[in-house]
Amino acid sequence: MLYLISSSSSRANLLQNARLAFKQIKFDFDENFDKNIPASLYVQRVVLEKERQFCEKMSLDFKDKTLLFADSIVCVKEQILTKARNKEEAYKMLDLQSNQSVNILSAFILKSPQKQIFSLSKTTLFFKEFEPKDVENYVENDFYKGKAGAISCESFHKKYIINRIGNLDTALGLDTLTLKAYL
Repeated sequence: MLYLISSSSSRANLLQNARLAFKQIKFDFDENFDKNIPASLYVQRVVLEKERQFCEKMSLDFKDKTLLFADSIVCVKEQILTKARNKEEAYKMLDLQSNQSVNILSAFILKSPQKQIFSLSKTTLFFKEFEPKDVENYVENDFYKGKAGAISCESFHKKYIINRIGNLDTALGLDTLTLKAYL
């Protein structure tokens, strides 16, 4: 049995869609890190810290289990975008993304008694210009909440994607193709 150590409903949906048996363990992590490092290092640091925090508190209960830790960030022109804390931040993030290319970096650690796998994946999305009324509806109805970079590929952003390089699951929060290769 795979244990998803995450509160993310998006990651849980990805595992369900990939037909993987799992149990979700919700765990609050401290994700406040210095963003003045390259995005690829930042997302790796976050996922490693999630593993450390969980194992420090829960290691005995899960020592013989297969655990999955994951995180995703959005990067626009070398600027790291994590989850928007409020509407003002969401508007700023969406403004940066409109008519731009956006990199989504997703890292995971798959940890079991037999192995530990670390994976880093990247998907680049190319967006056309966002319509202001759509942006306002998205932000004012709080649809951005809980989304890295305020990105929702399955709703708001979907109609604005003009090209994609990489795996859509990575953009949604977890590279399930790579994960399945190691299960």
